[in-house]
Amino acid sequence: MQPPTVNLANHTRMKTNTQSNVLKAGLTIRFHLTDGSVHSFVQPDGAAARQIWDEVDPGRLFARPRIVIGSEHSKAVFVSAEINRVDFLHHSFQCWQFPGGYSDIVELCEDEFRKHAHLDQPVLMVKRDQPTPAGDLLVSFVKLHMKGGAPQFVMVEAPAKLPAESQSFMHFLLSKAAVHMRLRGGGIGVLNLANLAAYTVYPGVAQIPADAWLAEPVLHSPSVVEVRPPA
Repeated sequence: MQPPTVNLANHTRMKTNTQSNVLKAGLTIRFHLTDGSVHSFVQPDGAAARQIWDEVDPGRLFARPRIVIGSEHSKAVFVSAEINRVDFLHHSFQCWQFPGGYSDIVELCEDEFRKHAHLDQPVLMVKRDQPTPAGDLLVSFVKLHMKGGAPQFVMVEAPAKLPAESQSFMHFLLSKAAVHMRLRGGGIGVLNLANLAAYTVYPGVAQIPADAWLAEPVLHSPSVVEVRPPA
């Protein structure tokens, strides 16, 4: 069974209108912190917004120790190590090129993620050990657990790699760098991978590391499992 075919080019049609008024106001910058709080700022001037945008290097956004936002009456300082994600919302700025050869990375809501990964229909789920020929399109659905924050759900589109390169996605996610994605409501979000605690990918590549443990996930299980000694 081949991985599901998903047209990411049409994913923009899934956008909601909840941010339309914000986008029209100019550039909105939104910080998601590890304590779960969200802080938003707006730059309505087009030239000033463009200057901010042109200075952003998404791959190195969190390499600086802090990000400072200056306003007319205040100064806000965000410690990069405590930022899970920064969103840039604007009606016309184009998304940067994705790293690592990925053709698209798109934010999903949890319902979309469960639907496309077939979590509620296990019989339709694609098996991980079903290989995809190198160069063919591979669509993966990834749940990212960020420190102290809500899970992030994304859809990743990339050509399948040779077996020797199959762990490149894992190495990239564990690189503690940053990765950007298109947001459901418009705009672009940059994730701080230094705050990635765990992730699950469906279906994932056929190959797994030699030291991987083989076990099936237990859904809706309590965090503490009682182990009884043998009678």
